[in-house]
Amino acid sequence: MKIDSPSSITPREASVRLEWISTRILPGVAVLLLSIPLCQWADSNLPDGIVPVSIIYLMIVIILWSMYMAVQYAFVGIAQTRKTKDKVYIDSNNPHEEDGKTPVFLLEAKSIVAESNGTESVCYAEVVEEIVEKTTVTDSKVISEEVSPDNEQSTVPTTPASSTYQQGIDDFYQSQAESQKKKLDTIHEYLLYIMSPFVYEEDMDEFCTDLLRFAMDHDYRPDVEWKRYKTKLSSFDVRHLVWSIATRLGLGKGKVYSNDDCACYIERRFASLCVTASGEPLSHSTLRNLTVTSNSDQIHCDIQGQTDCYSIFLHN
Repeated sequence: MKIDSPSSITPREASVRLEWISTRILPGVAVLLLSIPLCQWADSNLPDGIVPVSIIYLMIVIILWSMYMAVQYAFVGIAQTRKTKDKVYIDSNNPHEEDGKTPVFLLEAKSIVAESNGTESVCYAEVVEEIVEKTTVTDSKVISEEVSPDNEQSTVPTTPASSTYQQGIDDFYQSQAESQKKKLDTIHEYLLYIMSPFVYEEDMDEFCTDLLRFAMDHDYRPDVEWKRYKTKLSSFDVRHLVWSIATRLGLGKGKVYSNDDCACYIERRFASLCVTASGEPLSHSTLRNLTVTSNSDQIHCDIQGQTDCYSIFLHN
């Protein structure tokens, strides 16, 4: 397949490609990413097993894309209607704009022909030649005015302010989506690395999926406790694990995640690990202390700047 070099792409082709990216590809990516939290919300509110998650996701994608296309065509229709009205208004104010030029030549021709009645054919030929010459000179003047630099600059359409405004919105949300995806990819990589000594390889996908759901929604609370471990962990380990994830997503006062969110998730997902020596469940206030340490820690808090952690987080 032949790939066009940048110098061989015409401005029109570049404009078409840019329009395709801005009206199809970027909105399509935005719809796919936006459908993920909506699908999770719908799945959590519907009875278990009534509709597969994949079907819910596909339906949400179709609905969002249909809404986007409907809004886009509505805006295009409004713009075309306004353009047609402007054109009709201009034509109504200048009904003889084109006819005003033609009568000049016709009147000249009639006066010349009237004066030349009864003359010889040679005079008639001279009159016709004069008319043709005047017409040619006038036409060339009109053409030169049309292609003059001043007129060309005045007819070049400027980019509408609404397009720039919408482009800013699209770029902002695209940047947000890319940043969120990068964080989730990093968290997934961290979980695969840090939990490999404690979770069986065949169970790793299921284990990571639940923690990634918490990474996308701070209100997510799992329904099932995780019980399959290769090596026994403690409440300190899972508190450190959840803290390392939440702190990258915004943990603290006024931020997305709070210590209560993390404690609620730990109580649900790792209930059997969060007990005292006598078997009593640890209190919620105890589990809120996510960074407390002990001599038996196997998973440490991944604090940025420390070199003794097992983390593979990208410390930006």
